[in-house]
Amino acid sequence: MDPNNTLIISPDTWIISDTHFFHENIGRYCSRPENWQELIIKNWNNLVSQDETVLHLGDFALCNKSNFDLLAGMLNGRLVLIQGNHDRISKSYCETRGVTLIKNSLTVEITDQMKLIFSHRPIVPLEDGWINLHGHIHNVPPPPEGSNLGLNHINMSVEVREYRPWRLGDILKTFKDRPTENDVSHR
Repeated sequence: MDPNNTLIISPDTWIISDTHFFHENIGRYCSRPENWQELIIKNWNNLVSQDETVLHLGDFALCNKSNFDLLAGMLNGRLVLIQGNHDRISKSYCETRGVTLIKNSLTVEITDQMKLIFSHRPIVPLEDGWINLHGHIHNVPPPPEGSNLGLNHINMSVEVREYRPWRLGDILKTFKDRPTENDVSHR
């Protein structure tokens, strides 16, 4: 946030989704490595400095307030959280901990040709000209037939993103190289 309390999304903003801290079963559900929580925290703090913004696309943690406080104090950067289906901490509680909670999607128009929508769940249908950065689907590919997810959907779930946050600018650079139909990380 800038001094005027305005959220600024830039190519330097870090993006991550579906960390699911303290969710005991997610490791098994999504075939995460044994030390997945420590790995995410280590990667996060090695990449992100305290004065940078991290836009989390939902399902930050399944935890009580004391564990939320522990995470909020442990992770580098200013956390902006788009509420996912597993995020149960209130907006007012988040704000007292320096975390900005966004209840719905966030849209950003970088240029006329670059319009982004950040969300927890994939946005379908997606209007022409928009790019949707989302989470929720983890490393489960959509069905090849009947899927409404297109090439303008970018999955930011940690399982397909090396268990780390990514700079928006780096994601958009790789986006220019269109993925194949079967590339899970771009769905």
